[in-house]
Amino acid sequence: MKTEKIFSRSDKFQRFETLKRNREKRSKAGLFFIEGVQMVEQAIRHNWHFACMAVMEGKRLSGWAEDMIGKARPDVLYYMAPELMQELSDREDTCEIIALVEMRRDGVQRMLSSAAQQEAPFFALFDRPQSPGNLGTFLRSADAFGAQGAIITGHAADVYDTQCLRGSVGTAFAIPFAHMASAEEAVDFLKNMENPPLIVGTSAKADKDISQIDLTGPVALVIGNETFGMSKSWKEKCDVLVKIPIFGAASSLNAGCAATVCFYEISRQRLAKK
Repeated sequence: MKTEKIFSRSDKFQRFETLKRNREKRSKAGLFFIEGVQMVEQAIRHNWHFACMAVMEGKRLSGWAEDMIGKARPDVLYYMAPELMQELSDREDTCEIIALVEMRRDGVQRMLSSAAQQEAPFFALFDRPQSPGNLGTFLRSADAFGAQGAIITGHAADVYDTQCLRGSVGTAFAIPFAHMASAEEAVDFLKNMENPPLIVGTSAKADKDISQIDLTGPVALVIGNETFGMSKSWKEKCDVLVKIPIFGAASSLNAGCAATVCFYEISRQRLAKK
């Protein structure tokens, strides 16, 4: 592990700054920015590769930070000027460690591996999410209720956006995920599995409540865009459309909340069957 110092707004500092804020540059570099205890711990626990870490120059490291650096084994450890660390951080109290982590390209393989170990695998799909925060909530809930993987389709928010990672509370590092360009690509993937899942779409205009559908077998549940719901293509390709019964003034739930309710119903049915 190499060690270097960053005491000015050099190209090394600007690399951190750019990859934190710019999606196109993140994608090109294959790297993304993280900070925070949960982010660092989850990334290490689930075997993500750390291209580099940065800690504050002149500040004694805690036992936790030393442990994380030892476990992560970053290619480079930077000692950064305190004012520069503070500039990069979104926190009032700057985290001891910030890092650049390599993106993973094995989401599909990890999903298939996880699904192969389940009698009734469950996949969570989000069609064209706009908000990184909603996408993070979606991933957090999918992980909490035991999904084998998350699939994001169409023009969508970036999983590697700092808002999404924070919204996921680090579970984005745990749950396998993949982006697919269209509903057609996602359906081809699902239908070609050894045990194809029932594809369940969500729509406020559906005739059936979600509790009326048997969700104890293999299932893929689709949540639509926050503003427009599922695309026409998704509606045509779903095996069944369901709604969440609501009774207040609002005509629908926030997409992240709707996903959580649906995932809970899948879990509830499965637990009741045991």
